[in-house]
Amino acid sequence: MSISGTRNFTQRAKAFSLYIIGDPQHFTLENRIFNAICAIALFIIAINVPYNYLTGLKVTSLIFTVLVVVFIGIYYLSRYRKKVDLSISLAVIMINVMFALNYFFSSGIEGASLLSFTLAFFLTMLISPSRQYYWWISLNLVTVLGLIAWEYYYPDSVLNVYKTRRDIFADITPTYIINVVVIFVGTAYLKNAYNKEKKTGEEKTRSLEMMNAEKSKLFSLISHDLRNPLASIQSYLQLMREIEIDQENKIQIETELLYVVNSTQEMLYNILVWSKTQLDGLHVNLTPVDVAAAIHPILKINKMAVAKKKISLDTNIDASIKVMADVNMLQLIVRNLVGNAAKFTPAGGSIFIKTSRNADKCLIEVKDSGVGIDPKRQTDVFSLKVRSTFGTDAEKGIGLGLFLCKEYTMAQQGRIWFENNKNGGSSFYLELALAQ
Repeated sequence: MSISGTRNFTQRAKAFSLYIIGDPQHFTLENRIFNAICAIALFIIAINVPYNYLTGLKVTSLIFTVLVVVFIGIYYLSRYRKKVDLSISLAVIMINVMFALNYFFSSGIEGASLLSFTLAFFLTMLISPSRQYYWWISLNLVTVLGLIAWEYYYPDSVLNVYKTRRDIFADITPTYIINVVVIFVGTAYLKNAYNKEKKTGEEKTRSLEMMNAEKSKLFSLISHDLRNPLASIQSYLQLMREIEIDQENKIQIETELLYVVNSTQEMLYNILVWSKTQLDGLHVNLTPVDVAAAIHPILKINKMAVAKKKISLDTNIDASIKVMADVNMLQLIVRNLVGNAAKFTPAGGSIFIKTSRNADKCLIEVKDSGVGIDPKRQTDVFSLKVRSTFGTDAEKGIGLGLFLCKEYTMAQQGRIWFENNKNGGSSFYLELALAQ
């Protein structure tokens, strides 16, 4: 068989298996295990119908025929009606009743009935919830010990169906083989399912622990970083109250404070956006967005930051470009990219913003002549590796902005990346689909 043929066979087998036991997205683990056990039991019982008939156990063959019909109904209840608890109860009770009846027509303790009871109990423990364990072990013990006691005191009530030693071997041997195979398959399936669930749980736990550690570190930094601007405002107000300040110094202090407040406001905005995303989830509303109209307000907001540091801000924005985007997300991304460029560009530097078409995509470039990105930090630029960073004018940041940029870009089915420029500084690129 070729590789493609083997792959197709594997895919079909997997699809058939999902059809039999149920898709994990729609069925619980317990439901899927019971469906699998039901399918296996149906197969085994169906094989026993002709086998017992041919070996002379005609009553046993009839009993197994009844069990086939019963298990088809039980499988339907579990697989298609999802009534797992009812299906389990019916299955366990019917198996014990029918096996007990078969005990009297298959040579009792000398036949294969006790092996069948052992297998039935194993399957019962696999499929039943733990709260029912004591009920089913009690039922099994009472039934089996009762049958043995009855046969001990009333041996004539049990029909001896084995005419020769060959008949005994013909019945006991396949029953033992079936028991071992079913126990092996059932145990392997259960362990595999358990290991998968355990691995998934461990991955979720690790992810949650990492997120909680990052959040704790983030909020620790936030509480520390908010003290500085508040302390500056408090000092200024106290100074204004206590001494007379000339107009020139007053204007300079007010400009500095306004810049600090604007930077802090930007940080708080990112924090609030991120917190809302954590609480409510990420909701995206993709519509045709005029890129120029979305970017221009951001440039106006950042004029103070670049003016204070005497940074030139040049643009080459195509007014005809429209993209499929969420306008609020797009503005947040551009605001953070331009803000970062201003933060890490020294006084007298430059920032250049350009939009262009690239096939069916729009490319937004934010290029600066700043310090660039340290190679040691490049792998963590878009992650929530929270570290305090300082700009070229001692501006404080917590590293949340670029993380949001990455999250919001992916939510809009776009792409974002960066490059260090040969002549210094860095360029960030945002790629989004053009609106049709």
